[in-house]
Amino acid sequence: MNSAKDIIECVGSIQPLPDTALKLMKIMSDPKSTLDEIVGTIKYDQAVTSEVLKLCNSAYFGLSRKVTSLEDALVCLGTAKVLQMVMSVHTNNMLAQEQQGYGLDPGILWKHSVAVALASSQFAQKLKLPDSNLAFTAGLLHDIGKVILNEHVAEEFVEIVRLVTDEHLAFVEAERRVLGFSHEEVGAMMAEKWKLPDPIVRCIRYHHAPSDLEPHDPLVDAIYLANCVCLLFGIGLGEDGLCSRADATVLERYKLRHADLEIIGAQVVVELQRVQAMFGESSSAEQAES
Repeated sequence: MNSAKDIIECVGSIQPLPDTALKLMKIMSDPKSTLDEIVGTIKYDQAVTSEVLKLCNSAYFGLSRKVTSLEDALVCLGTAKVLQMVMSVHTNNMLAQEQQGYGLDPGILWKHSVAVALASSQFAQKLKLPDSNLAFTAGLLHDIGKVILNEHVAEEFVEIVRLVTDEHLAFVEAERRVLGFSHEEVGAMMAEKWKLPDPIVRCIRYHHAPSDLEPHDPLVDAIYLANCVCLLFGIGLGEDGLCSRADATVLERYKLRHADLEIIGAQVVVELQRVQAMFGESSSAEQAES
């Protein structure tokens, strides 16, 4: 078995995120950034702008008039919603592939990632974090390590699942025992290689173990709670959802109850259905045009 570093070095099938997405994440992580900077980053990416306009004009939003420009979309829908769409478009192809090594059919990882992103945004607001857009993006990318590791864990997958089912290990603990590392570690290393902002790298690395950070990081806690909610509701649940355990200290830190998680989870289920319909409608329109 190769080391995590060896795997990162030899990965050639995973395309890094487009320049637009990388620049946008840096802008989003800077509290001094302006709306003009955001628009300037997106508007020269014709493919993404076109896709965003298709999504804006879908039945999902039910706007009374046609949105014809990125500036118009920002006015009609708000910066947060447009940024979320841009990041979802950028990661769709990467996350929508089958993750056979993790027992995930095509589209399941994307579905889970979008759900965690939606929940992360809600938790960011509940925890009074300064930027729910950053939380959304961190949630969207939290499991990129699975994309990287997918082709490398297929042979070991049976043993990982055996440890989860027979010895009741959390999936990440089973990963470490069999592989010597986990998908969070590999994902964080890949994020560093892509030069993603430090807060996003930290969320990827600790999204299963926020208590390993001292002092704690509220953004990491938000992504952790979002992931727990999605596993609780079975959203994008593969074998790695088995024996998933929540850290009660994180709930206590913010005086959250399980009822709070259930409320957010129910909201995410509804919102996710709408997002899936929006992307499905956009794909249908694109096929009709071709």
